[in-house]
Amino acid sequence: MKHLATTAAVAAALLATTVFAQANTGAPWGAGRGPATCTPLKQPKAPSPAQAAQLLRCAKERIYDSSGELWLLKSVNVEVGGPTAFRALYNIVTMPEADTTKQVHPIRGDFTWSVCTWLPDTKNPGKNCAESTVSNATGACWRTTFGDWKCTMNGTTGARTAGLPPVK
Repeated sequence: MKHLATTAAVAAALLATTVFAQANTGAPWGAGRGPATCTPLKQPKAPSPAQAAQLLRCAKERIYDSSGELWLLKSVNVEVGGPTAFRALYNIVTMPEADTTKQVHPIRGDFTWSVCTWLPDTKNPGKNCAESTVSNATGACWRTTFGDWKCTMNGTTGARTAGLPPVK
């Protein structure tokens, strides 16, 4: 009996891994990729603009189970500013695990949200996405108490354009 329980657990884990792997490819939305994943960035200096853009993708991109939508960032442009002291205006909610003894680097830029509907839920495969540009975005990159760099930024969301192809 123990062997059957183990076999069932392995089968469930394999199924979950297969579904997760497929979702990470973006295939269920017709996209060329799924949400970005990051290995922890541990370095003494602030992230470069390219590293900050990747950390921003890792923080914001996701699959929403409740709606079946894939949210990806496109055309991410980030400038990283000089260091400043952690101030009370920074919020532990928007900066989880922040090491308040370390300096914070303000960031600014823009990006485009691409939001795609899961293919089985759409009547228009290949045109199942909408995009909105977020301009004048500002935020910060900070070190966590574990020594990892994190970044986030938000801005004004522009008009939504629907009926677009997924990110390739």
